[in-house]
Amino acid sequence: MVSSNTLVVKIGTAALSAEDGAPDPRILGALVGELAELKRQGHYVVLVSSGAVGTGRAMAKKDKLAGSNDPVTERQILASLGQARLMALYQDILAKHGILASQILLTKQDFKTRSHHKHMLHLFEALREQPRILPIVNENDCVTVEELMFTDNDELAGLLAAMIGAQRLVILSNIAGVYDRPPDQPGAKIIPSIDWNDKKALPSDVRGASHGGRGGMASKMNMVRKMSALGIRAHIANAKENAVLSRIVNGEPVGTAFAPLPRKRNAVKRWLASEVNQAPASVTANACLVDMLRDPHRALSLLPVGLEKVTGTFAKGDLVRIVDESGATLAIGIARYDSAALRQSLGKKRQPVFIHYDQLHRTECRDPFA
Repeated sequence: MVSSNTLVVKIGTAALSAEDGAPDPRILGALVGELAELKRQGHYVVLVSSGAVGTGRAMAKKDKLAGSNDPVTERQILASLGQARLMALYQDILAKHGILASQILLTKQDFKTRSHHKHMLHLFEALREQPRILPIVNENDCVTVEELMFTDNDELAGLLAAMIGAQRLVILSNIAGVYDRPPDQPGAKIIPSIDWNDKKALPSDVRGASHGGRGGMASKMNMVRKMSALGIRAHIANAKENAVLSRIVNGEPVGTAFAPLPRKRNAVKRWLASEVNQAPASVTANACLVDMLRDPHRALSLLPVGLEKVTGTFAKGDLVRIVDESGATLAIGIARYDSAALRQSLGKKRQPVFIHYDQLHRTECRDPFA
């Protein structure tokens, strides 16, 4: 049973770091204090914490460690150093509140298969029943390579929020929220709330990356847009705001809030919705099926008669994108048989269902910057 007070909190590298790149104990102390108070109030909280590579870099610089000529190898080394130090800091601060830290390191591959997804969900549901444990999640930078990397920890936080059925996703950054124009321009103001249905209220420019991290405001906006479509209330705020988390939970206007759309989904649908555009293989729908997929009021399963072409290979149970002739993703679903079997059935009538409607998610949100 999902409680009414489940939230995922993500803090970025720049938000938790001091000038030397190492974690700032004052910021971590304030954050942990708020998380501990939320747990005492009965909230289930999952923390997604960046900072392993930055922490490792600060350690390497202090100890004058030799660098690597291979940037991937160097990132892995720094992450292996920094993750241990970062968790030790969290453990020490949490102990003062009588709370234990649970470390969970993930890669994008962990979200790609239904079996992995179910095992992760089982763990997080078990941790929900442990009021004295705080799950702390980070990307496993020690082993990830380009194809296994999340875009950034904003993406990881969003996938987790979708998986555990969170009511809120809070992204703590080193900026105060979403501005109506680039924040360095005169007259720039924070947008207190955003409704994706009102394009005129959306910012005109959200370019730029976070200092010390891979993401930026565009990445955050793309993620919270997906969360809104899943019925999750999202917030972007400054980590250094006084009592930022308790004020957000209490409904005070802090940073920028994103209203959720009124939609309910089961665990499979949440998984599929979070994985749109991630499946490498695709199947092209014919014009008739394209029209049906674009009808939000029509429930349907996919049959081979409405499919024209298979791109890539997949096995039974894999994720497959359904695309139109231009390659735009219309839906994502779980294949009931493999690509070789589907190729034999393309365009034919009286063939077995390829994707059942219970295992099909149709894309519903357009790009807000389009």
